[in-house]
Amino acid sequence: MNDLLEKYWNGETTLVEEHKLRTYFSSENVSPEHKVYRSVFNTFELEQVKEERDFDAFAKVKQKQSQDNKFQKKTWKGLAIAAGFALLMTVGTSYYNNQSQPQPDLGTYETPEEAREAALNMLELVSTKFNKGRNNMAPINTLDNKTASVFNLK
Repeated sequence: MNDLLEKYWNGETTLVEEHKLRTYFSSENVSPEHKVYRSVFNTFELEQVKEERDFDAFAKVKQKQSQDNKFQKKTWKGLAIAAGFALLMTVGTSYYNNQSQPQPDLGTYETPEEAREAALNMLELVSTKFNKGRNNMAPINTLDNKTASVFNLK
């Protein structure tokens, strides 16, 4: 038993050997020279029983989560009520505005030739604006070509 105790104090025992020590010290057949260590091994046993019965490692975490969940539920309820109210106000305002204003005349053409002429005028306007924007991109294209030649990308 002395050799086993020596191994235990050096931290070299296996689980089976530690179980033998606990069994030895919990029995009534402990030699007088080893009774000094009996309280140490009994303390380990008492702590283990107490931990298994009373200890809840996650008690504080569970309590914190419970409080957080209550806060989140209240927050989400408040946000849902506010969003519903905002949606109701938006729909009501848009409905009121649509009812109070007369519908604008979007314009119609009497003949297909008039409609074609108006469409061509709009397409020409869009084309002019688009080409003007493309001309503004010329310095960027030049810079892109010079960068590509420096880094051998082309």
